[in-house]
Amino acid sequence: MRTLLFLMMITTVVFSVPVFQDYDYFIWFRDTGEFYSIVKQLPLFEFLLSEKGAGFEQAAIKWVENRADQPENFFQALSQEIVVCGKGNLEDLFTFDINNLLSLPYRLKEGFIAFKTDVPQKIVESFAKLNAAEFYENDDLYIIESATPLYLKTLGEYLVLSTSRSLLEKVQDEETSFENAPLVAHVKKLELFGKKGEAFLSAKASTSQFTIEITQRAESFTVSEAEDIGQLPYSGDLYAFSGAPEISRELLKEIFRGSDFEEFYRTFIDGSIMLASSLYGASELVLFVQDKSLKDVETDLISRGAERLGEEWRLSVQNGLLHFFEYRGHLVVSSMKKTEFLQAVNKRRLSNHPSFRFLEKQVPENVFLEMFIDLDSFLNKLLGFSPNSSLLLIGYVEGETIKCRLEVM
Repeated sequence: MRTLLFLMMITTVVFSVPVFQDYDYFIWFRDTGEFYSIVKQLPLFEFLLSEKGAGFEQAAIKWVENRADQPENFFQALSQEIVVCGKGNLEDLFTFDINNLLSLPYRLKEGFIAFKTDVPQKIVESFAKLNAAEFYENDDLYIIESATPLYLKTLGEYLVLSTSRSLLEKVQDEETSFENAPLVAHVKKLELFGKKGEAFLSAKASTSQFTIEITQRAESFTVSEAEDIGQLPYSGDLYAFSGAPEISRELLKEIFRGSDFEEFYRTFIDGSIMLASSLYGASELVLFVQDKSLKDVETDLISRGAERLGEEWRLSVQNGLLHFFEYRGHLVVSSMKKTEFLQAVNKRRLSNHPSFRFLEKQVPENVFLEMFIDLDSFLNKLLGFSPNSSLLLIGYVEGETIKCRLEVM
């Protein structure tokens, strides 16, 4: 009943799909071919998939073509509808390794994959060829013989695959309510930002962006008044606002991992923060701390050997030198001197970044996290070339649910 009420909060449509009752996660790809053709045109995915970038698409195609006599049958199965349902951790399914990705049916120890197809036997033949194995029929089952046998059966318009014969017997074609989107998922216990709870996910794509939305029923976050990260100086490739102290500390933990500053910031980070930092390369940092002043941290700074120079304090840490000063009512901790910071913030701000302006068209109320990553800058530093891509992540509270929206271009 609780799940039914949860679903009623989301615009849903009833569909008939293969499922078994005690799953931990259910993922449904609809109109996969059309969805993929749109997604692959977006800068980040074009970079990952095309031969000009990482080349994952051609690697997968060649892997199949080198093993199957009629690879078009396998590709046809991938281009319609796919259902993935199982028990365990959803995170274990995600990989960019071609061999692991295409051997997914064998990695689902307690689950199944279903393909919508009108030529099930040809798909069985393709899977047997891909695994260099023989298959035979036994009653209503196809069995592909290998070190780990693969069992397949037709169920309505679907061909269902599993390494567990007993689990396959539990799979039924049932009416299920889900949001009408190209990709939907239901996870009975998803961990998101340290919170665990039932969650529904949907993904959509347009010619300009890829959007994932997650609605989770879990204990809420502390929500403070959101700050405009657009006012941060354009310095680095990661920009974030956090209104939840636990998330603020996790963000800073990643930035200062292994530094003697990690224990220090825990003493004064108890509210919202904004930060600009670098994911790779030169260590750049601008950290705004809400409701704190220099006076609040002076005693700790002195005890750690900080030096007062004019309007700022300077503290030597393992990763370099940090400058503490005030700016427009905020305590600022920065790798830049105050004079350098003022020059940077007056020269260019994040709000001037065209991708940020495009993605941050509508920010909801009750935001506890907003994060923008300039992938173009990050990947260019890492690889020497990059897509013109960015992503924006927003977490917010709506009623009794936590919501998360990820926009990628």
